[in-house]
Amino acid sequence: MDFKDIKPADDYAGLLIQFKAIRVLLGSKEAQLEYYQKRVKEFSVERIIQLEAELESEKEMNAILTKELDGSIQSS
Repeated sequence: MDFKDIKPADDYAGLLIQFKAIRVLLGSKEAQLEYYQKRVKEFSVERIIQLEAELESEKEMNAILTKELDGSIQSS
């Protein structure tokens, strides 16, 4: 169904039905929008925590490698 081709009803009763249907649809879309906005925020926070953990892990690995390099350079 192509929504661009939908025409308004010719009588008041039909227009009222269409209006009420659109109002219900709008309420549904608003609820969906709120749900997805919350999910985006949760995902963003989870992703930030994950990236921070990865960064800390890389820092620890760099520290270990630096110690190993310092030890091998001093023993040469």
